[in-house]
Parts: sequence; C-alpha cells; structure tokens
Amino acid sequence: MKTKKKKKIVFVCTGNTCRSPMAEIVFRRLVNEMGLTTLKICSAGLQVAPKSKINEKSVQTLIDKGFEIGLFKPKQIDEKLLVESLAIVCMTDVQRDLLMDMRWQAMKAAGEEEIENNVYSFSELAGYEILDPYGREIDCYHYVFELIAGGMSAIIEKLLPTGVREKYIPKKRSSSPTKKRTKKKVEQDA
Repeated sequence: MKTKKKKKIVFVCTGNTCRSPMAEIVFRRLVNEMGLTTLKICSAGLQVAPKSKINEKSVQTLIDKGFEIGLFKPKQIDEKLLVESLAIVCMTDVQRDLLMDMRWQAMKAAGEEEIENNVYSFSELAGYEILDPYGREIDCYHYVFELIAGGMSAIIEKLLPTGVREKYIPKKRSSSPTKKRTKKKVEQDA
C-alpha cells in the first residue's frame, strides 16, 4: 500500500471535552503562526459520549487565555485517524499504550507493511502527563491549560523539526511570465 503524505497531528484524551480540545486549539494557533498552514490539527477521544460538548470550563479557560473556540464537536478516535496521522499525542502514558496497539491493528488492516511509531504521550514529548481536570474548579482548568501550553514548544521541536516543517508550508505558485509580443511578431501576424 502506498502511504499518502500525512498531514494531521491528533491530540487525544478520554472524552475529547477538556484536555485534547485545549491542546488542539493552542497547537493550531502555533503552527499557523509558523506558516504551517497545510498541516491539519485535530483532537479526538477514546470514549466520547453521544451528544457530548466541549466542557464549559475548558471553553472559559480558552477565552480567558485569548483563544477563540469556534464550532467544536467531540469525536471518537477511529481507524482513519489512526492510519492517516503524522503524529498522535495522548495526554497520558496509559492512553498512548492503548492507542499504539489500536494503531498497529489499523495499519495492518490497511495493508501497511512497515509501521513506524507515531503515537506519543505528552510525557514523552514534554516531560509530564496532562491529568484530567474534569469535575474540578476552573483554577484546575487554568493550571492544565498552562501545562499544555508550556509543553507545546517541546512537542513542536520533537514532532516538527526544521526539515519536516518545510513540508507543511504552502508552496508559492510561480506565475508564468506573460509572453510579450515583439513589434516584429505583431507585424508577422498582421
């Protein structure tokens, strides 16, 4: 099977309502500021409840920190995301271990012969896990936000080193110069 250029980085937590949406929104702003506009950033959950929404305290925290949320609907991690992602960043080591196995199975089912590891935990990349603030006070959400935001430079450095970054900067289209008709050519056409 021929592998397509992978253009997604996915942040994963349990329900895709607290941590991973914050990570998605923060990381998207950073990569857009770097000009990596062809790189897609999204998030997903391991156990997304039907009709769930982004947690109100996550929304308030993001607004407090100067981010716009837009439309956000939690989604379940699926085989397509597992197969098509450049990297998957889990909030905890346990989530990473679970998704590594799920991804391996999905890649085998998709016909991939060589399977590289692209599932990481936040602790592998930034040095610490992101614990779940669900059910806690807004101050806990602010603390979790700071942990997420504080780890983003390490994640960028490890997942998007300079050589990789260049692949996600849109190529400038070269406009072909219009042919100027010379006086001689105009005379020949007449």
